[in-house]
Amino acid sequence: MNYKLKSSHLYICLALLSIAITLIFNMLLVTKKVYFNTYSQFDNTRVEEMFDFQHKYIWIGYLLIPVWLLIKTFVVSLTLQIGTLIQGFKLKFSQTLRVALMAEFIFILPQIIKLFWFLVVQKEYTLIDLQQFYPLSALNFFSLKNLSVIFIYPFQTFNIFEVLYWITLAIGIRLELDKNVDLGIKVVFSGYIPALFLWILVIAFITVSISPLN
Repeated sequence: MNYKLKSSHLYICLALLSIAITLIFNMLLVTKKVYFNTYSQFDNTRVEEMFDFQHKYIWIGYLLIPVWLLIKTFVVSLTLQIGTLIQGFKLKFSQTLRVALMAEFIFILPQIIKLFWFLVVQKEYTLIDLQQFYPLSALNFFSLKNLSVIFIYPFQTFNIFEVLYWITLAIGIRLELDKNVDLGIKVVFSGYIPALFLWILVIAFITVSISPLN
């Protein structure tokens, strides 16, 4: 690549942007009113305690965002390493890590859309609505009341932004290898996609295991 953006700069920018959006999300959307809407079966004192507890330790969530991003991009970089080797090529880990970090910016878009949706379109909602809503995903085509919990995460994962993420990874690999984009697509489908499906299966299994109703 001619434009050698440093992975450290990409990571810091991504982490700060993600924390900022999450902070705005919590300030504007996760309000005391939403807690009362969600836990209407409890008395007001209990709901107040739950809300105060959440806000007392909310900083832990902000600290975990950079950790999660580091782990995720590291794992994605590993899958891209596997994909390039399968296709008979080799890249430095720093190269695939840079590709993974650049592609991760795609997932900022659904966060912004989600923020806009609940601020402007759907102003009455619960915490469950916030957790389960994912813009432009397969989940939007189904009624959650009639959908088994095992399908919620997979249907959330299959969305327009995930496809854009695949494309961005493929383009990044193409640029790093200085080959055609077809090779980038092959790398993604031979490395990242199998790992994604494995991850979905694991999450679906865990969801069914801990859910009282499935």
